[in-house]
Amino acid sequence: MPTTHTSNSDYKKEQALIKRINTEQNFAQQVYVLFREVKYGISPCCYSDFESAVLKKSLCDWQNAASNKVVASTEIEGEFVEPLAQINLKASMSCPVTPTNVCTIYDLEDLLEDGGTYTQCFEVASDEWIITHNLGSYPSVTVVDSANTTVVGNVEYISTQQLKITFSASFSGCAFLN
Repeated sequence: MPTTHTSNSDYKKEQALIKRINTEQNFAQQVYVLFREVKYGISPCCYSDFESAVLKKSLCDWQNAASNKVVASTEIEGEFVEPLAQINLKASMSCPVTPTNVCTIYDLEDLLEDGGTYTQCFEVASDEWIITHNLGSYPSVTVVDSANTTVVGNVEYISTQQLKITFSASFSGCAFLN
């Protein structure tokens, strides 16, 4: 049964989706052919154009990468991060009408002070840290020692305002919550 379209734009969207699906399927098929040839020595019986499939997939991915998400610039040139959703609401700049792959927020420091993240450092070495963060949620936790090496600990959520992290050894460092 043919699909009825309410508008020309719906038809264009459907055709673009079909083209994207076909490109993804062709790429997957070409990768599988190459895999069989490398892994099992099975040469394809008909012509295979892996390079063309990779190029088309790359172009398709690039075209569909345009976004209206708000991102923040980091201190590293060319590296951007997407802030937490609740921080995005107070972004100092949103993406332009025609989305690009990267839209920059000017003042990351103001955004991070908005309450979506919490950092606490412990200067005295301890194997148990109790943190009152007042974020009103169960945040993800990243811990680093004084040498800025990531450390794994057992996180116990006492409430939506407080948590406890226990470690196998005492050390000093910082906890980052978001």
